[in-house]
Amino acid sequence: MPFTMLRGVAICVLQIAIMPTWTSAARPAQEPDPAPAAQTAPSPAPAAIDPTYRIGIEDVLLISVWRDADLTQVVPVRPDGSISLPLIQDVRAAGRTPEELASDIRQRLREFMTNPAVTVVVREVNSLKVFVLGEVVKPGPVVLRSRTSLLQAIAQAGGVTPFGGRDGVIIYRQGFGTDRVLEVSYRDLVTGRRPEGNVLLEAGDTVLVR
Repeated sequence: MPFTMLRGVAICVLQIAIMPTWTSAARPAQEPDPAPAAQTAPSPAPAAIDPTYRIGIEDVLLISVWRDADLTQVVPVRPDGSISLPLIQDVRAAGRTPEELASDIRQRLREFMTNPAVTVVVREVNSLKVFVLGEVVKPGPVVLRSRTSLLQAIAQAGGVTPFGGRDGVIIYRQGFGTDRVLEVSYRDLVTGRRPEGNVLLEAGDTVLVR
């Protein structure tokens, strides 16, 4: 075979051998699909509180100072009615509305910063309590998370014992400087004969199941 023909055959074979590599290199690498961004569930917002609500002992408050993470705190109201915050130490909280407390904190923080923006949110209401005593399964305080009737409070105290409810239910309520006494029949309540006796309770009431 002439040398020129052999040379041509060798070049064709060499091109065929190189072509798959060249084709693979020329094809752009396929990038993997980006992983979907993780979605974080939003934190539940605290329940709305009546702006006229008066803060009480054992309530839990969120004190938020704009652009200051160190001063933003979640604090409980102590038995003495105060809370503690950085820089300004003890602040009276019990008996005030959230806005009144925020105004006092703003005033005190002006000694350390210019025009502090402060908000107060009641995260937990623990101060509104009634006391259910006598012939119930779990005598003691019952926190009023919402409007609570007499029967609902007794249910939260575990219900009456096997000997309870025979002699009626007495509600002691402070008002006008004296204790008011309301007495109802437990049997009339549960049978529905006197539904008006299933009164709404107020903070500070004492219920005695006999």
